[in-house]
Amino acid sequence: MIIEKIIAGWKSQKYKPVYWLQGEEEYYIDQLMSYAEHSLLTPAEAEFNLTIFYGKDANWTEVINACMRYPMFSQKQVVLLKEAQQMKEIEKLGGYLENPLLSTILVISYKGKTLDKRKSLAKTLNKHSEIVISEKIYDSKLNAWATDLVQLQGLTIAPRAVNLLVDHIGNDLSRIANEVEKVTMNLGHRKNITEDDVENYVGISKEYNVFELQQAISNKDLAKAITIIQYFEANPKA
Repeated sequence: MIIEKIIAGWKSQKYKPVYWLQGEEEYYIDQLMSYAEHSLLTPAEAEFNLTIFYGKDANWTEVINACMRYPMFSQKQVVLLKEAQQMKEIEKLGGYLENPLLSTILVISYKGKTLDKRKSLAKTLNKHSEIVISEKIYDSKLNAWATDLVQLQGLTIAPRAVNLLVDHIGNDLSRIANEVEKVTMNLGHRKNITEDDVENYVGISKEYNVFELQQAISNKDLAKAITIIQYFEANPKA
């Protein structure tokens, strides 16, 4: 994936002056922003060379002024503009984006949507920045995504366990990742995540869950199916 290529480039100290991260899937955008904030600079460098803005409160002149500063005691500085979709007059960043300072790494997150390609800012970004489009993953691919996430940590997960996890959480990659982390922290020396692990550490009822509902429907046990549905209605986060 492109985010893995970008992080690999950063680890190799290959930087571009502007990164524009946009799209409906916030998980990958947050991953890149977190890496940029915590890993592009050493703690000592970050003291003088890390500036963070939030779109709702940011003024475009302040962002440009920060980008135009030269780094102190470092070869680079990092400027992060988070939640840029909430920023007023964001198109006024275009002048800087056309001629960015090479010692500044500007990373901008624009969540929930993408820029209109017909806009001048989008055309400028297309010419002068690295654009990352983070698209929402299809529901049909969630099981494979969760399985891959577990395997990246050197672990495995039982098919029924991943089904239970995904059916319980739905299409929320950040929450799936957080719950997987919670489960793995409780595995001890084991390397496989079981259905019991998901039930115990994610907080899924053994009696009232999607599998039990499916089983009740299959057995034509109307009373049990209704009871489980009523439990779901009363506990929407269950």
